[in-house]
Amino acid sequence: MQRLSLYSLCLGTSCFFAAAVMADTPNLTPGLWTHTTTSTIEGPVSFPAQTETHQECLKQDDLDKGLDLLDLPDDCAVSKADISRDRMDFAMQCNVEGMQAKFTGHATFHGDRMQGQMNSDMDTPMGKMQMNMNYTAERVGDC
Repeated sequence: MQRLSLYSLCLGTSCFFAAAVMADTPNLTPGLWTHTTTSTIEGPVSFPAQTETHQECLKQDDLDKGLDLLDLPDDCAVSKADISRDRMDFAMQCNVEGMQAKFTGHATFHGDRMQGQMNSDMDTPMGKMQMNMNYTAERVGDC
């Protein structure tokens, strides 16, 4: 179940990290968004690519909350957030069920769509593992 917990953390982070750390309002239009994330895990045990899609309502109030929107676990800390209205580069470290994980990524914002990539390096009892995630999101209507 460690993989599931890490995957959930990555998925949640990738979908809303963009809105969560913005010092400036991101170029994202509030509304109903569909997020599609494809991830792979490589290492001593590799997993085939998995794609998940879900929808989320993004409100202007959410965008205005900044980092409080993300509700990161206590064991995570943002170490980099280079942000402009149309792009973000980020990094954070987490302790996921006793394993150290480093996340790096970027996202670009285009008003009614967003795309990006996030990578994670983890030290696990089985050895080093890497998760690679590519994500896209698009506004599909009103909430």
